[in-house]
Amino acid sequence: MRLAVFGDIHGNLPALHAALTDMRAQGADAFLCLGDVALGGGWPRDCLAEVAALGCPVVRGNADRMLLEPVSPFSPRGFPDEEKLHEIDAWGHAQLTPADRRLVETYLPVAELPGLLGFHGSPERDDETLSAQTPDARLEALRTASGQHPIWVGGHTHKPLLRTLDGWTLLNPGSIGLPYERRGDRYVNLAQASYLLLGADGQVTFRTVPYDVRAVQQGILASGLPHAGWLAAEWVGT
Repeated sequence: MRLAVFGDIHGNLPALHAALTDMRAQGADAFLCLGDVALGGGWPRDCLAEVAALGCPVVRGNADRMLLEPVSPFSPRGFPDEEKLHEIDAWGHAQLTPADRRLVETYLPVAELPGLLGFHGSPERDDETLSAQTPDARLEALRTASGQHPIWVGGHTHKPLLRTLDGWTLLNPGSIGLPYERRGDRYVNLAQASYLLLGADGQVTFRTVPYDVRAVQQGILASGLPHAGWLAAEWVGT
């Protein structure tokens, strides 16, 4: 078996198509999605349908959970452009049908495969950040509560990670639809989809798949989402 692990799609259909094409070309024959499928981009319903068509386990991310809750009133938290992002998320929330929400309700808090535990933020919280800086004591506390699988793989940070600990490995595939980096005094979204492959022998391969930035920009502009011009300008080629 060659398992493709991916997540943080955030409604970006061109990125998802590019990644799935590459996964199949690389011989992936099983899939695991770590959530945050629909919210944040121009194709929320299309991304839900594409992931559902894979028939694979899907973990519920914090953005997926938001789709099952009423839209909260905007409350400033001090982040750049946060009111625009709130309105874009509210638009994505409104696009879903009752059938779409029933699909999101089937997403799992965690996914267990032989030797592997998959989650979004952490096994305890879908919005917890696990990174290279997370204290060993916190990770060991999580393992005591959640199981001693030799491979843990989570999302949420949008950053690839391979962290080897005492007898186990913590992985993050990065983001399919919303990778970002700082350029000068601003952050930009990169037109490249990141995921990882796990071989039957435990070999980990990180993949980064570039795609045409114009596809995501033009799709955003045609989608009807608010602040489309601003969001499209946030995307850059690699």
